[in-house]
Amino acid sequence: MQNFYQLLSVDPGATPEEIKKAFRAEIARYHPDKVQHLGKEFQEMAAGRAAALTEAYRTLMNAELRAEYDRLHVGAATAVTAGAPAQTVSSAAQPARPVHREAAPPPPAAERTPGPRFASERRDRDDFVRKATLDRFRAALSAEVGQVEEVPARGFDLDCTARSKKLFTREESQRYAVKVVPQVDKVAVQEAWSAAQKAATPICVFLMGSKVAPVKELSDAITELRKRSRGQTGISVIPVDVRDWSAHIPADAPAACRNLIKRLREAGN
Repeated sequence: MQNFYQLLSVDPGATPEEIKKAFRAEIARYHPDKVQHLGKEFQEMAAGRAAALTEAYRTLMNAELRAEYDRLHVGAATAVTAGAPAQTVSSAAQPARPVHREAAPPPPAAERTPGPRFASERRDRDDFVRKATLDRFRAALSAEVGQVEEVPARGFDLDCTARSKKLFTREESQRYAVKVVPQVDKVAVQEAWSAAQKAATPICVFLMGSKVAPVKELSDAITELRKRSRGQTGISVIPVDVRDWSAHIPADAPAACRNLIKRLREAGN
C-alpha cells in the first residue's frame, strides 16, 4: 500500500507549500463533484481517493502528526524533512534541547526514487482519468448527435462514427475521435494528425490533456500540418484542457464540435 507521500506524488522531503500544491492538483482530479455524471463505480472510486488524499494532506501539513507518521511508516531516516522543522524535546525532568536530526543520513535511494508501487499508483490514476474523460465524452456526443457507433480505435483512445439526429439529412457520417495524452503540445498534435489521415471520412480529433502548450504553438503546428497536407480537408484537431474543458477550436471545425465542448464543460459544473 502506498504511503502518504506516494499518494500525493511528492518526495518525503517536500515542503508544506509543495504538499499543498500537490494536494490541490490531485483532489481536482478525483473530487466527487467532478464525476457526478459518471457511473456509480467511478463515483465510489473518486470518493475513496478524495478521502485518502485529504487524510494524507491533513497529516503531512501538521508538523507533529507528520513526524509521528514518518517514524511509523517512512522510517527514522526520513523522520525530519524540509517540510517538518526540527522539534525540541522537553519535560520537567529533562531541560529542553534541540534534536539534531539534520545529522541523520539521507533517505536510501529506494525511498527517494519512485518505486514499483509508486509507478503502479500513477498508472491507476492515469487510467482513472482516461476512463472518466472518455465516459464524459461518450455521454456528450450521444446527447449532441444521437446515434453513435464506435469503431476499432487506431491511434486513438476512442474512435466513433456519428449520424445526425436531423431527419432527411444528406450529409455523410462524421467521425469523432479522442486521444488522451499527458501533455497537449506540438508533438501530440502531429501524432494525432498522422492518425487522422488514415480515416476515410471527415474526422474531428479531440486531443485532451491536463497540461496544454500555449495556443500559438498549437495553432502554428496545426497550420503547418494543413500546408503539408496540400489542402486536404476533413481533419480537425481540437486541443482540450481537461482541467476546465477549454479548447482551441479551428474556425472550419463542424458546429457540433463547439457544442460538444460546451456540453463537456457543463457536465463538470
